[in-house]
Amino acid sequence: MNLKEFSKKTGIPVSTISKALGNYKDVNRDTKNKIIALAKKYNYVPNLYAKTLASGHTFSVGLVLPFTYSYEQKITLIDFIENIHSKLHSINIPVIMLFAKDEKEEIRALDKLINYHKVRLILLNNTKKIDKRINYLDDNNINYITWGRCGKEAKEYSWIDEDIEYSNKLAIDHILKKGHKNIGYIDSDLKLNYSLLRKKCFIDSLKKNKIKINKKFFVNGYRDSRKKTVQNVKDLLVNNTDISVLLVSSHLFAMYVIEACNQLNKKIGRDISLLSFDSNILSTMAPNITVVSQPVKKTNEYFIKIINSKINNLSKNYNYLYKTKLVDNNSVISI
Repeated sequence: MNLKEFSKKTGIPVSTISKALGNYKDVNRDTKNKIIALAKKYNYVPNLYAKTLASGHTFSVGLVLPFTYSYEQKITLIDFIENIHSKLHSINIPVIMLFAKDEKEEIRALDKLINYHKVRLILLNNTKKIDKRINYLDDNNINYITWGRCGKEAKEYSWIDEDIEYSNKLAIDHILKKGHKNIGYIDSDLKLNYSLLRKKCFIDSLKKNKIKINKKFFVNGYRDSRKKTVQNVKDLLVNNTDISVLLVSSHLFAMYVIEACNQLNKKIGRDISLLSFDSNILSTMAPNITVVSQPVKKTNEYFIKIINSKINNLSKNYNYLYKTKLVDNNSVISI
């Protein structure tokens, strides 16, 4: 049944039906609910492509990919894109991807997605507490979904994110159960929202367990510099011989940490313990490392649901907070 047939069947004007199912504000709630109920009764589904012609926007989603990603980030991102690209296409939602070499070019790419490609929804990852991309999209009244929360109130936008407080508890409980109290922490130089929150949770856990906070036990990992990260970790271990375990804030740095330990002839799981947060990459690249692991398949499925829901109802926000699990591969020994 097409729109004209549905209009004739119900006696409701075509324009009113289109506005009601498009969630326009100038149609009152009772009328919307009545039309939605009739659409269900008669199995009427709006034609997305007809709505595209009417609105001037495509029912597609857009994302911008930085050229600056490390090898480990690219592997993770390729897996992510492969999943969402194929699944969204299967439900007739095209994905348009552009590339950018820096922050300024990323804003220009977003502008192109919106004004040239006419995408209906923007996908963002690696969000910061104060994010210029989000400011740009808000200023231009563009809808978006973030993978990872930003500095806004949770109900003001759509997002999917890890329950970082829960993940941190899994990591710290495991480390403390093994008897470790001198914990070296590998932070991120990027200061993304998730890394800031992860570090805060770690420090809060130290305070809660009455463990002294030693600033010398904290070093940065650098996404764009393997050499610098490796040297930082080596310096950390050489200058602080009482450190018995390393907690790595992201799988992006875990391989660098492993390399640093190898260069110091420190065998992980014997001379030094190691635990990393992971998004399914270390299970292949470093299967002997104990990790707090993300449920990648499940979260991808929820992300698709959120995209599909949002693109069909832009006025509503959707959130999903997922929990991780600890996978013990014996790289954290008892002392």
